[in-house]
Amino acid sequence: MSTGMTTGGIAGRTAGRTALDRLWDLIRRRPWLALAVLTALQTAGTLSSRALWFSDEVRYADAYAGLLRGHWLVLSLNGVAYPDKPPLYFWFLRLLDALPGLPPGSDGPAVFFLGAAVSGLLVLYATLLWARVLRLPDGAGALAGLLLLTTLFFAGLLHYSRMDLLFAALIIAAQAAFCAAFAPFDGLNAKARRTWLCTLALGLAGLATLTKGPLGLLFPLLTTWLFLAWRGRAREFFRAGMLPGLAALIVLVFSWVVAAYFVQGPEFLHKIFYEQIFQRATKTFHHAEPWYFYLVAFPPCWLPWTLALAALPLRRLFAGAFWRGLWAGRKSSSPEADAKAWLWFSCISGLTLLSLLSGKVVVYILPQLPPLALLLALALLDGAAPRPWRRLWTAAGLLFLALAGLTTQAGRFLPVPLSETGDLPGTWAVAGGFAACGLGLLVLRGQDARRVLPALALLTALWVQPAAQVLSPRLDAIMSPKPQADVLKAYAAKGYLPVAHDIYQGIYSYYIGGVVRETAGFNILDQLVAGQDVVLAIKKKHWAAWSTRPRHLEIVLEQWLAGQPYYVVVSRKDASPPPLHNLPAAP
Repeated sequence: MSTGMTTGGIAGRTAGRTALDRLWDLIRRRPWLALAVLTALQTAGTLSSRALWFSDEVRYADAYAGLLRGHWLVLSLNGVAYPDKPPLYFWFLRLLDALPGLPPGSDGPAVFFLGAAVSGLLVLYATLLWARVLRLPDGAGALAGLLLLTTLFFAGLLHYSRMDLLFAALIIAAQAAFCAAFAPFDGLNAKARRTWLCTLALGLAGLATLTKGPLGLLFPLLTTWLFLAWRGRAREFFRAGMLPGLAALIVLVFSWVVAAYFVQGPEFLHKIFYEQIFQRATKTFHHAEPWYFYLVAFPPCWLPWTLALAALPLRRLFAGAFWRGLWAGRKSSSPEADAKAWLWFSCISGLTLLSLLSGKVVVYILPQLPPLALLLALALLDGAAPRPWRRLWTAAGLLFLALAGLTTQAGRFLPVPLSETGDLPGTWAVAGGFAACGLGLLVLRGQDARRVLPALALLTALWVQPAAQVLSPRLDAIMSPKPQADVLKAYAAKGYLPVAHDIYQGIYSYYIGGVVRETAGFNILDQLVAGQDVVLAIKKKHWAAWSTRPRHLEIVLEQWLAGQPYYVVVSRKDASPPPLHNLPAAP
């Protein structure tokens, strides 16, 4: 059906449909405000609803707590230098932590979830900016923002404390600046304008690099060079206008590198450049996956909009004439063709680059969602080429109804029951929200996207809010190390040495509020247990493999955490029974 709408047709709609028209008109005219309100609708009241989860959330929280103690230039984790991540995201959190009315970051997780929500909004704003720079049709950026807000993966990340959303926002902003820099324009100041915009783009890429690493630079540079090469303009990439930006990038990034060298020495830089960058790219020690990992992981992350494949004319992709025409017209520049080329190169080159790296994590694909959202928004707004979008809304509606049914049975799939009845609190409320989204899509399946997506954005809050405020806190018992950390902290207050054996670094430090002794070999563990009073966190499988384990050790807590059971064990050096009173309640 055509997306074009006449004034008379809109006027003849029912009151409910007129309300959707007015809502879209408000979003289109005030997209910056509208997307902020819709983001708040999903995140308001959720900043302190749950504990921090295994593993990155609690590790980043401890790094931030170290920043508050003075380690603001080189982060620390469990009392030692932390080379895994640059500090920019944690500086960003510190700015948010200074807002009035927000609990201090060292006392609660509110600032971490506020950081996720604000970072997500910055992704939406960068997408709006990119749409404006690309001169996309009116409303395309706002429609792309609605697509992102209604994507299951993106909506979930608004409630998960990581730096990836801020990382993606800076990458998209850098790509927008490069698009503006290499857009065709004339005038006396054209050369100076291009130089300034390239400097801005490389500065934003530098900030992205200081947020999470070199991909923040590689993504926008690769996209820009491929676009210029496609248009036969590759030489422009290497002109003198790029030099001021390159100088700004080097000053920005290497100022921190040099400062880190003087604070921690050459060994710290070796860990950054060799272990964290080179090894993770070529032969990682962590998160190694096959090259096709993202081909499998990406479609679920783009749901429900992966189902747009059911509405797109894919047959022409198998026609040689389509590809011959695409190649023949690669140097025929027009605003619309340039915009689509930028977006496709951004998405495809990013996924290709990620697939070539040894280390792969699902969340790394986040910078590829905004260009895909803009491309889908363009297709939805294309009134000149009607497409059967009714099939997309129907398929997405059925998906949400299926999710509603699965959510009601979620308690059955948990490794341990979280209530006496075996039910999982909050599941029915979340299922009701999914069902509302599904029914809304089915009712509106014959409507234009400018009506469907605003309605779906409002309905999304019906499942996100109960998921964040009711369901997620109940999952703390199997997702957060806080129950173990609370027991470790209670015994540490009695004079016991807190120890974690062969467990991810820094898992307990934030909630304990101090350093935990971490061991890898049983010989060291034997010495600690023999020489002092110890409270020990250990995986059940390692407990069973500890052949020299003393018999007087007492298990005081068992918790299923992130896929396997853990024990908290107490030992006194004189082999007497440990005190078991005044312990935190078991989850």
